[in-house]
Amino acid sequence: KCLLLGPVCPSPREYSDSTCKKGSSGAGSFYVRANYPLPEQADPRALCVKGQEILRVVDPAYKGRPEWYCARVDPLTLRDLDRGTVPNFRRAQQLLEAQDKYPHYGRSRNHRSNLKKRALDQLRLVKPRLSGGPGDPQEQLLLDPCPDPDRNAKPYSLVRPLLVSSLRPVVLSPECLASRLIRNLLDLPSSRLDFHVCPAESLTGEEQLVPAAPGAPSARPVPQGLGVRIRTIQESIGKNKHCLLELSPQSVRELVRSEIYPIVIHVDVTEKNVREIRSLLGRPGWRDSELLRQCRGLEHLLWDLPCSWARVDTHAWAHAEELAKVVRGRILQEQARTVWVECGEI
Repeated sequence: KCLLLGPVCPSPREYSDSTCKKGSSGAGSFYVRANYPLPEQADPRALCVKGQEILRVVDPAYKGRPEWYCARVDPLTLRDLDRGTVPNFRRAQQLLEAQDKYPHYGRSRNHRSNLKKRALDQLRLVKPRLSGGPGDPQEQLLLDPCPDPDRNAKPYSLVRPLLVSSLRPVVLSPECLASRLIRNLLDLPSSRLDFHVCPAESLTGEEQLVPAAPGAPSARPVPQGLGVRIRTIQESIGKNKHCLLELSPQSVRELVRSEIYPIVIHVDVTEKNVREIRSLLGRPGWRDSELLRQCRGLEHLLWDLPCSWARVDTHAWAHAEELAKVVRGRILQEQARTVWVECGEI
């Protein structure tokens, strides 16, 4: 069961009109999520916006300028923290594109630039197939399969706050840690009273939701198979326990479409804790650099999720045994928090 909090989202058409037409400030306020850190503005009225912050747009055509007058919102209490202006949708796109083309535009490189670097780092793990004619450059074979993380990037997403009363399923990230973390969670005292694992057979074919190669279109699962998985998850929610799912972040979009709002917990993997993570996986053959590249290469998928997610920072745990306890605490904490979900077509 879900309870809608705050103002109702306008339709995508109303949203588009409010960002493009002048004099539409009387249409009412609505919430947006900043998907990326925005370049700093010289205007003293401008808000310094970080990625994943929630804004309530009060005037989408402020003084006839390409700006929104909005309030920064506390994502837990929905209270306004401070007010100011931010570039509207089109203007924000232009600023982010300029910052990508000219790295010194603005004071710092933002998260979108880091995504491109991480994608290129991940490509170095793939050995190119020297196929094609002799005139085909090897570099082209390496770079073509990689989708540009910035292509069609949205500076904002229209969101709505929900309060979910039923116990929400849990998706853990990075994917390579999920299986081991689930086992460690269930080994904790009293954890089996709060958690259980969704049957693996109900997830058969889940890999169809993930592209087979970088840049390939996502393969849609057959409706019957998807319906079986969704029904199994819904039945698990009814057992008054958190259902632990071994799903990819891409599959979260399918859950949200079915009005299932999972708790997504991402464990930060950095140079400081990569050795502990590798020992937790039990794969001594992995190099630290390879594991780090894999985790960072997949992290950008979280920024495109249609719902809010939580992060377990490096400093929150010191050793592998402590990680499961920290993750368990974050799951119980997120259950009581407001969920911010994208509106309209996802």
